[in-house]
Amino acid sequence: MIEEKISGGVQSLEVGLSVLNALLEHNQPIILKDLSSKLERHPAKVHRYLVSLIRMDYAKQLEDGQYALGDQAWRLGLNCIQHSDTLQLVQHLIYDLQSKIGCGIQISKWSPKGPVVVQSIESNHPISIVTKVGSIMPLVNSAAGRLFASYLPEHFVRPLLETEWQKHQELGLNIAPHNWEEFLELKETIRQQQMSAAKGDLLTGINAVGLPVFNSNQGIEFCIVALDSEMFLPVDPQSKIIETLKNEINSINQYIKSR
Repeated sequence: MIEEKISGGVQSLEVGLSVLNALLEHNQPIILKDLSSKLERHPAKVHRYLVSLIRMDYAKQLEDGQYALGDQAWRLGLNCIQHSDTLQLVQHLIYDLQSKIGCGIQISKWSPKGPVVVQSIESNHPISIVTKVGSIMPLVNSAAGRLFASYLPEHFVRPLLETEWQKHQELGLNIAPHNWEEFLELKETIRQQQMSAAKGDLLTGINAVGLPVFNSNQGIEFCIVALDSEMFLPVDPQSKIIETLKNEINSINQYIKSR
């Protein structure tokens, strides 16, 4: 709790940010009573700061009355992710990679909502697929999602995967892998090849191949996904374009390791 005297109606940036921080730390919708308890402040005072945060789109009130982060908070976080030191360090290598394979490139980083696209480079080919920056990729059937799910701790990703399977089941949709056991088999292949693939899983006729970029602690920092039509991007691990992709990503990882 921040000890500070505030006269009626006067807003304090420091206290307002403490409310925002509490929403960030909780990382899911929360009722006013619980938020006030976390901050050790009276609900009426916390509510005043929430009103201001909502006006500035840093927070929002849901239909059930709970409070959550707003779009502006999400944009702020995305901006920080886009300008991470490691990603900026290898920008020239990423563009070199794209020029060599000609396919579209999608850079994704992990966020509380899942893999988020932080950079997108168009393909050189007639059919260009550009994923909107800020898009959240599914874990089950996207190249980025499968890659992150394979390298992050199982106790962390399994509930997220189970949620996706349940949602698809409720909608009567069928996606692969179908369950946790099938995912574990896929994970073993991904870890062995250090590569994930999605062959038309999200868009018919569009293939995607994702490879991990590691940080100095050998944890996955972000993933680079090549995506293009099946004509220009076969998912065969032995194909020349996949070989080039792997060699270039390996060079990026070595470059980061040497810094």
